[in-house]
Amino acid sequence: MKHCPNCGVALDENANFCSLCGEPLLERNEANLAFIETRRQQREDKLLTEYQKLSGFQKRRLFLKISAMILLSGIFITLIIDFVTKGDFTWSRYPVTVGLALLLNITMGTFWYCREILWGGLSFLSSAVLLVLLDIYSGNSGWGMQLGIPLLFAAYVTVFILIRLIRLTSQKGLNVIAYALLTTGILSICTDGIINLYKTDLVNFGWSLIVMASAIIVSLLLLYVHFRLKKVTDLKRFFHI
Repeated sequence: MKHCPNCGVALDENANFCSLCGEPLLERNEANLAFIETRRQQREDKLLTEYQKLSGFQKRRLFLKISAMILLSGIFITLIIDFVTKGDFTWSRYPVTVGLALLLNITMGTFWYCREILWGGLSFLSSAVLLVLLDIYSGNSGWGMQLGIPLLFAAYVTVFILIRLIRLTSQKGLNVIAYALLTTGILSICTDGIINLYKTDLVNFGWSLIVMASAIIVSLLLLYVHFRLKKVTDLKRFFHI
């Protein structure tokens, strides 16, 4: 008994096509290779949706259009509800500002996806302005400049370093998880220090040291396992996904 090379189902000895997935059996159809190739291409085209046929830039533009319709509609409805119920624009300033910041970041990501430094820099600036505006709306206590922006800067820098490190890694596997854990530990250190500096004017580290120590131990174990693997593998093969 033979098996389909595509799905592995058992087939009759005289079968020309798989009864389950329709895969043509080339050894039985050597005289009809052109017909077989046409059938295979037709089957692959049916499996692809219209969205899957779009290019990366077309997918991003479609996502931008959908996001813009949802965000702008939400902003418009929020302003109307706030004005009708309060007679002025009060609480609606918060969701409107957040919505516009999200739309701006999505727009920059759509057109500057490959220019990650420019996109990241402008995204940081827009998010920093968002935090300052939220601080002003809530009474201008100064947390936006003194706490929000430093935390935001630490998050952007650590995530940027992680992305660059992953892209420069040729063999991706458990080492990617290790890098992510180390990045999480570093971000925890930065967060703990910035918050303590804002509250007490002193740079102290407490819970973040435990997080960092745990991240280092687990990361070293993952890196050891990764580099001790005999065969080059990736996460999908390693976990049989």
